[in-house]
Amino acid sequence: MAGHPTDADRAAAALPVLLAAVGAARARDLDGLRQSYADDAVWLAPGETLAGGDAAAARHLAIAELAESWDEPQQQGAKAALRWSGGGGANRGAVVVEVRRGRIIFAAEG
Repeated sequence: MAGHPTDADRAAAALPVLLAAVGAARARDLDGLRQSYADDAVWLAPGETLAGGDAAAARHLAIAELAESWDEPQQQGAKAALRWSGGGGANRGAVVVEVRRGRIIFAAEG
């Protein structure tokens, strides 16, 4: 009988999703971002909670349009920070996500 997945297992499973999301953000590709999010994803934005993959992908795209560059994911298991910078490096932020079952289920911006 198999045990629970380790953080290393979760990280390995999440990495393709994270790389796809960062690639779509770099390309400002709404369809690519949408494919990264689960249908029931939740996004915490300042002052509001967005529900659903369409809303999460649209919010991620809005941030991507401000970004000039995206770092590689900073990952711990199935959770990661997707850091971005824009405005000549003056603006910096991160999208913190959690991946489950091959899709992002949770995101928060900071």
